[in-house]
Amino acid sequence: MQQWIESWFHSPVGWDTSYGEWSVLCATITWMIWKARCKRVFEAVDPNALNIIFAALNYIQLYSTDKPTVAPNTQLNIVRTWSPPPVGFFKINFDASYIINNDHIGIGLVLRDYMGVCRGCKMIPSSSLSAEEAEGMAALEAVKWAKALQLQQVYFEGDAKTIINYLSASTIARQIGWRTKGHLDDIQALTLSFTSVSFYYVPRDVNSVADALASRARASTSEVLSTSPPSFIFAIPGYAGGKCPRILFQTLIRGYICTSATRKP
Repeated sequence: MQQWIESWFHSPVGWDTSYGEWSVLCATITWMIWKARCKRVFEAVDPNALNIIFAALNYIQLYSTDKPTVAPNTQLNIVRTWSPPPVGFFKINFDASYIINNDHIGIGLVLRDYMGVCRGCKMIPSSSLSAEEAEGMAALEAVKWAKALQLQQVYFEGDAKTIINYLSASTIARQIGWRTKGHLDDIQALTLSFTSVSFYYVPRDVNSVADALASRARASTSEVLSTSPPSFIFAIPGYAGGKCPRILFQTLIRGYICTSATRKP
C-alpha cells in the first residue's frame, strides 16, 4: 500500500500529460475505488475496474478548465464532442440501426451520469418501415426509459438531424412522415413531466456507443437491459471519451488489490 501511494508522486516514463496530472489522477482513482467499495458493501453492486477508470477520467475532465463544451447552433443544438452532462443531470444517447428493404431494426440506448459513468444500456429489436421512423422510435424509447427511471433532468443526444430538429423546435423542421411524427408527438407529451429536458444533435462518431448497441440489437431477437456496460463497448473510442491507457488500468488494479487486502473479514 505504502509503495503504491509513493508512486503517485513520480509520473511514469512516457506518461501522456493529456490525461492530466499524474498525482491528481491517482488520488481520484483511489477515491473512485473507495466509492466502488462502498457500493459493494451497502448496495451489493460488484465493482467494474474499467468503469472506475473512466469515472476518474471523466471527473477530472468535468472539473478541468478546458473541458469540452456544448456548442449551440442557430439552426440546431449541436454537440461537437461527447462530454458528461452537468452535475445532477443524466444523459441518454440513442440510435437506430436500419437496413434498406429490411423492416427489422435495432435500437441502442446508453445512460450515463454527470461523471460519465455508465448507469445502464438497452438493446431493443423492433421493426420499422424507414430509417427516419426507426430514429424516431429510438428517441421515444430513450424518453420512455428516462421516465420509467423517474429521472427529472435529462439530456438526450442522437445523430438524426431531422429528429433532433423537430424535438428541439429551434427551427421549422422539414416535412416528416406521419408515422415518425406520431412518435415525436408522443415524446413531446412525455417530456412535460420532466423538470428539464434538452435534445442535442451529435455526429455519428460521437454517438458510436449507441450505434454499436443498436447494431447488436438488430441482430437479436429479444430486448436486453443491462445495468452495467457490455464488455464490447469498452473498445469503442466514443466510450468515456476514448480508450483507456494500459498504465491506468495497471495502476487501478494495483490500488484495488492493495485496498482489498486491507479489508477485514
